[in-house]
Amino acid sequence: MFSVTSSRPFARLLLFFSIWLTAFILPAQAAKPPIEIIAFKVPKIAQPQAIQVLGQLQAKQSVDLTANVTDTIQAIHFKEGETVRQSQLLVELNSAEELARLEEAKALAEEAWLQYKRVKEVVGRGSVTESMVDEKYREWQTAVAQRKVIQAQVADRRIYAPFSGQLGFTSLSVGALVSPGTQIVSLDNTQEMKLDLLVPVRFLQNLTLGQTVTIRSSAYPNETFHGKISAISPRVEANVRMVKVRALIDNPDHRLKTNMLVEAEMALPTEAQLHVPNSAVLMLGDKEFIYRLVPSKENSGLYQAQKVEVTTGRIGPNYTEVLTGLKEGDLVVSQGVMRVNSKQPIKIKAMQDQQSQETLLKASDTQTTQEP
Repeated sequence: MFSVTSSRPFARLLLFFSIWLTAFILPAQAAKPPIEIIAFKVPKIAQPQAIQVLGQLQAKQSVDLTANVTDTIQAIHFKEGETVRQSQLLVELNSAEELARLEEAKALAEEAWLQYKRVKEVVGRGSVTESMVDEKYREWQTAVAQRKVIQAQVADRRIYAPFSGQLGFTSLSVGALVSPGTQIVSLDNTQEMKLDLLVPVRFLQNLTLGQTVTIRSSAYPNETFHGKISAISPRVEANVRMVKVRALIDNPDHRLKTNMLVEAEMALPTEAQLHVPNSAVLMLGDKEFIYRLVPSKENSGLYQAQKVEVTTGRIGPNYTEVLTGLKEGDLVVSQGVMRVNSKQPIKIKAMQDQQSQETLLKASDTQTTQEP
């Protein structure tokens, strides 16, 4: 059993600790200086808008010429990289047997025609009847059909250019055995190029047929090429929720090549959007936040930070477009984001305008040095 006398030292110790905490610890915490940051007042600025996407050029007309039959190459009538005209003979396969059969078929067709002509002239005389005339006519038509079949077989052994364009490279030579599907050479008509682009669905309302598309390529860093939208897909790509757009680009000098990777830009109507410095955006996982400043209720001239989730749009070299989460005129932390928390008071060290980050920080450091 405890006595009242034995508890008095403990009570005195507890009282001493409370006095010490009140006199030293709490005032020290209360005297903790505010966090100094650089702030930015969010403006809404009308700026030209554009869609920028990557795409791969393709020739408007492009084909890989292949063999239709199994045989050996007898002659090659082109040079690699050569420009050819439509219907120009490019390759001949061995057709000696087919040509011989064709001569035979021509002779049989000619003989059948003469037989039909003779009986037709004497029909009704002697033993020549209408049925005999019909039979000779059938023989003649059968011979003509057989001749056409062999002519088609001969044609299968000759490969012509289906359109004018430039040939690629071939790995085959005279005497090589080819079969149906064997690629012989590519042919591209690069007078006009087509470019298929995937554009986010939200821009669909801004796309029209005939709209100008500006093309840039790393192969020609100081030049731009221009084309027009020729078709907009009636379907949205299910996997990526984008719509396919096709543009045609004039290429009279043949400088643009098939499979060349380019950056395409399509202008949009001018639109006023909020923007903040890139340094104001805080990435946490797959979400984006900005510290918004509101006047402190406890300390005059100081602010409290509110962590606001935002949705951003295009990101430029210095500024990021903000779609949701802020409004025009909001004060946000632009420099010093990593030191800010919602519990400690904030002091605005400087206001960021359209100055570069280096200039702003230099001016801010100068101001700090001059303070007593």
